[in-house]
Amino acid sequence: MRIRIKFQFKEKLNVPLHHQELLHGMIYHCIGDDEFRDRLHNIGFPYEKRQFRMFCFSKLTGAHQFENGRIVFTSPVSFIFSSFHDRLVSELATTLLAKKELYIGQNRVTMAGIEVVDEKISSAMHIRMITPVTMYSTLIENNRKKTYYYSPTEEKFSELIANNACKKYEAIYGNPAPETNLELTPLDSRSLRPKTVLFKGTIIKGWMGDFRLTGHPELLRIVHQAGIGAKCSNGMGLFSVVRHLSE
Repeated sequence: MRIRIKFQFKEKLNVPLHHQELLHGMIYHCIGDDEFRDRLHNIGFPYEKRQFRMFCFSKLTGAHQFENGRIVFTSPVSFIFSSFHDRLVSELATTLLAKKELYIGQNRVTMAGIEVVDEKISSAMHIRMITPVTMYSTLIENNRKKTYYYSPTEEKFSELIANNACKKYEAIYGNPAPETNLELTPLDSRSLRPKTVLFKGTIIKGWMGDFRLTGHPELLRIVHQAGIGAKCSNGMGLFSVVRHLSE
């Protein structure tokens, strides 16, 4: 399920360029059930040594200007929150609507509304990244761990994206993913744009652009709602459907 959350405020809203961490903190803070929140944060949906949270979100959008390396918004602003877990969306929406005031960093805001984003998916789609898609491997080089981020033009990229989707499926259902897999390929590699996100002191490298996404309907539903690729709950992997394609 996907929702757009809208805030209003009296003066300016001043946040860092990389403010995903602020929204991430607010999301967890606004999960009313303590046990549910702690389980999501500490355990999530486990798969072997991995833990999936099954949600993703966008940055803030609205009228803004840049000042001293920060973004200064004028009211209102909004962001998209998407999750495969309907209870998580319900918990978040209920708490947000009940609160008289909220904080995004040091900025006090009030709710201006929540709307459901109803977007149809199909087995073959032209998609556009709202937040960067990332895929990586952890390598050992000179006895030290090194993170290698793949480019969408590398063959390994789509393979790892598909593997990630299958792991999310198994973490949710406890069964192996369907044999009909998933494929993500750039529609035009020349239009791809590298994008770096700083989250809790860690640099995450991803890509913006338009892609062709095909695969099994259930895998597509998972990546549409929970995010495609890695680091989705850190503000990566959210996309919108531009149009439906013939396979």
